[in-house]
Amino acid sequence: MSKKGIDWVSTLKKFVDSKQQRTAQEIDDETDQLFLDYIEQARKKEQEEDPSYKKIPKFFQKASVTNENQLSFRVRQEARTRFLNHKTGEILDKEDLEKLWTELKNNISPPDDKKERINYNSFLTIASLLPIKCRHFFSASTFLKFDRDEYGRIDIVAFFHSIVRKVNLFQTRIQISLYDSIGNGYLREKDLENYIFELIPTFPQLEKLDQNFYPFYVITAVRKFFFFLDSKRTGRIYIKDMLTSPILAELYELRQEKLTLEELGQNWFSKQSALKVYERYLKLDNDHNGLLSKQELSKYSWGLTDIFIDRVFEEYQTFEGEMDYKTFLDFVLAMENKKSQQAIQYFWRILNVYHKPAIDSFVINMFFRPIIQKLEHKDKFGFNVEDVKDEIFDMAKPAMSTAITLTDLQNCGQGDIIISMLIDAKAFYEYDQRESGQLLEVDDYEEF
Repeated sequence: MSKKGIDWVSTLKKFVDSKQQRTAQEIDDETDQLFLDYIEQARKKEQEEDPSYKKIPKFFQKASVTNENQLSFRVRQEARTRFLNHKTGEILDKEDLEKLWTELKNNISPPDDKKERINYNSFLTIASLLPIKCRHFFSASTFLKFDRDEYGRIDIVAFFHSIVRKVNLFQTRIQISLYDSIGNGYLREKDLENYIFELIPTFPQLEKLDQNFYPFYVITAVRKFFFFLDSKRTGRIYIKDMLTSPILAELYELRQEKLTLEELGQNWFSKQSALKVYERYLKLDNDHNGLLSKQELSKYSWGLTDIFIDRVFEEYQTFEGEMDYKTFLDFVLAMENKKSQQAIQYFWRILNVYHKPAIDSFVINMFFRPIIQKLEHKDKFGFNVEDVKDEIFDMAKPAMSTAITLTDLQNCGQGDIIISMLIDAKAFYEYDQRESGQLLEVDDYEEF
């Protein structure tokens, strides 16, 4: 070999030796850096090829995931999915829970007073006998959270039930997180629709639900989550809010094999309830165009006044002046849950005609006069606007003597009654006659 030539054998040997001397972490760091460099080069290339970048001001930044480099997004999504699947393996399964319960039963602490209790020594013994993934439930701080008797023992049933609840919560969190397509800790409407759709076949109470009704069921279920957990209408629901909400627990009741007709009737997510709401919508839709006009919605209940219906259509989304099924579901949820903070906020937008911080006597008169007119058509007389206005102010206990705010309605404890008095003649009459028990006979419309 020429003296001026390159000794490739020696050079390659030195390169291989240098690689072998490096730690695995160093190699991983280099790989990560190469990948990031590749992503940056691809982004720069995209900017150079796209002429729009030369025209768009520098302060503009792409915000949506769809405009990011697709490779980067897919890698993150795949990594996140694998992480969640790995976490699933840490959840206690049926066999783990059965073993845990057996060890709890086998290590009851003295004295033998027929009470299934364990002291701290037994608590630690049980932990040592269980798989590693069970042991984080057996910390000292966990033991101290439970009531202890005079012997320092805790009830094993209460302890076991708390573990089962935590396992179910953790499992549910991971299941829901798999539908968080962006990975920001919240579900968008489409994400939640996918989650509900794939839950349907797993619930015994929805076993006989017609597949043709699936899309309408999903919309019905999703609206309740968004009505109560997205009151600011951001289009997203945080997973942590779902997990702590009674709404998710109500949905999961459908996993039970046996529920009474009364329980199913009170559950928004049951097949019976979903069909009832949907069939009502179809009955109101007289012209069968798939949307509800003001006149059609007014037949929801005889007592609803024209000004109230007009304001609903002014404040909430319509399509060429008519209401679709989603908006109707929000309306039904508000009407059926007037005591809730979210429903009061829904009705506040309707009552607050001038979009001010508070409503005054003029607005109350505006809404209550149609109530009197509607009752007079039923030969019910003797109601005085001023008297009712004074009663409403007494009920609301407003911070200002001349006006009522949203906070007043939400805090007074009678916001639902005040709202009913201002939007529904039938509800007002029955409230006014509550002591006599006299009801208003309504034949004009079928009640919902």
